[in-house]
Amino acid sequence: MVFYAYVKESTGVLAHRFVITFASRAVADEWWRAVSTSTVVQFTKGIRRVNAQFYTFDTRDVNPVSSLVTPGVATQFFDKMFFTTMSEMNGRGLNVIPSPDHFTDHISGNSFFIRSKVSPNEYWYYPKSDNATHAVYVSRTKRTRFRVSLSNRGTAGTVMIGSDKIVITLTTANLSINVDAASSQAIVSSAPKSGLKFSDLLSKFSVGPTSTFYKDNQNLDMEELIYTDDGEEWELA
Repeated sequence: MVFYAYVKESTGVLAHRFVITFASRAVADEWWRAVSTSTVVQFTKGIRRVNAQFYTFDTRDVNPVSSLVTPGVATQFFDKMFFTTMSEMNGRGLNVIPSPDHFTDHISGNSFFIRSKVSPNEYWYYPKSDNATHAVYVSRTKRTRFRVSLSNRGTAGTVMIGSDKIVITLTTANLSINVDAASSQAIVSSAPKSGLKFSDLLSKFSVGPTSTFYKDNQNLDMEELIYTDDGEEWELA
């Protein structure tokens, strides 16, 4: 689904303003990664991300539209996004971009609940007691907050993109999401799953074949969470 953002010149009231249309929210984050890490200093210096749907730029350094045609910046996104000039300040119109129904900025080091994109009432849950296997489940009545961070140290505050390697940890203990090699069950352990990517978090976990977890014949409304290439869609909340 397309994703929109504003970008305005920061050096004056009568300034250039654009609406950016991205092919998806992922493209928006990847474009920003390309711009903010470019070796072309004018772009890394001249464009600022206020939040996921608002950017500013200093026209003395750069025009953001040029990011799509300047070698070494973001030419790979030329066919995945475009800029539209907004109406000027003299009242000739108002361009309002739609706001997503649900939006969470994917900032490394922040804590999140992880829930099903198709069934938003289903959350990842780690029971602290009576859980000898340290398994992570999916629950409709309980949920656990996890911290999602880039594997590289010193990257807190970075916008995460699909290709980034990440670590998912509990916020209450120094334990990380891993996968049991024999059962593919998601577990927590002292060692994180090696090579786990942000895109894996969003698409490579699924509810397992054991649909409901029981204890003493009581339905606890919990389902296995397994790691699989043919996973479901998840989102951060």
